[in-house]
Amino acid sequence: MKSTKILMRFIPVAALLTSSGAFAVKVTTGKDFDLNISVLLQARAVASWDGDQPAKATNSSAPNGSVDTDFYMRRMRLIVSGAAYQHWVYYLMLDEPNFGSRGNYNISTNPVFVQDVHIGYEWVPGTALEGGFLYMPFTHLALNSSSSTNSLEKGTAILFYNNARGLREMGVHFRGLLLDNKIYVRGGLFNGLHGLQGSDVPAPNPAVVNPGGRPLVAGTIRYNFIGYESGYSFPALYYDGKTRVSVGVSAQYQLKGSNTPISSVNAAGARVTNNTAVNDYVAYAADVFIDLALPDDQEFAIQTDVNRFDWGSGSDKTGWGSATEVGYRIGPIEPQVNGYWFNSESKQANFFKIAGGINYFFIKHQSRIGIEFWHIKQNVPWDGSSYLHQILVQYQASF
Repeated sequence: MKSTKILMRFIPVAALLTSSGAFAVKVTTGKDFDLNISVLLQARAVASWDGDQPAKATNSSAPNGSVDTDFYMRRMRLIVSGAAYQHWVYYLMLDEPNFGSRGNYNISTNPVFVQDVHIGYEWVPGTALEGGFLYMPFTHLALNSSSSTNSLEKGTAILFYNNARGLREMGVHFRGLLLDNKIYVRGGLFNGLHGLQGSDVPAPNPAVVNPGGRPLVAGTIRYNFIGYESGYSFPALYYDGKTRVSVGVSAQYQLKGSNTPISSVNAAGARVTNNTAVNDYVAYAADVFIDLALPDDQEFAIQTDVNRFDWGSGSDKTGWGSATEVGYRIGPIEPQVNGYWFNSESKQANFFKIAGGINYFFIKHQSRIGIEFWHIKQNVPWDGSSYLHQILVQYQASF
């Protein structure tokens, strides 16, 4: 059986991956300065078969349609953070994702880049005004830390922000807890898209995207039924013996902030995408997060959302979507399932994924290994494509 043979390939690989390591450095100088240096390493092995997705760094078929294997570093991150003079906080994260995927070690085509950087003033822990290259306010899943999820890959493929990289944009935001920790608010102003010129102007419409240079407005508000969260990013599984239950609503808006991408099939049968108009960019969502601490070192976690992105009528990125992640931890072992769905108005860029697997925690999220099976279509015509199947094994070290 094909899937059994593929799984057998990864038994020795899983054993080797558990030898990865990491380090952490903390420097404190009196009460005025605190410096933390840490790393996140995620080593991944993947087998892919079926499907008709074109070759790319991840989530693609073998060039000749057979079983394709790939070994690479999904994430290599260096993180510098800390506080100065009691209330000032800072954070810098450098990342090199997908290093070695399909044998690509060329740092000129896959360079280290700034994934996140901000400075801010924190009145009390969890309440801060920050500026820089920031996580965009949106659903709980959108604000998940990549090192603390149940799934190997959180479902951000269906989040179509209009000018983000890694779910982040340049801007300023406020985040904090109100009303005895019952309300979490986070909102701010961000660049979004600004005045495209020349070849970037969406033909044949002569209008320019956001000619007035208006900022993108984004925000989220959560109500905490049990417990609370107050950080810059959120775990999907806390592993700390505390229960948290919350619901949230979120929105993003920018006037004339969409260079509307619409796909069509040309006479040769190839898919062609053109920017055909300028529209307002609108996104909104609602979500639920539950993390129940149970007796005997057990934990149940679920997060699910429904979101709407509007880039203009008929756009590839206009449509409804949803993502869900569920895990049940029994001691160090956690079976989990996850997936997402996005129905594009163009019908040429639909997404569907259902996945499941099991995690083993050596030292909580600091040292863990997981194996997962994927059944996925991503950014393809819904009726004119087949499902890609993948088995992934990943070891994570986070210190």
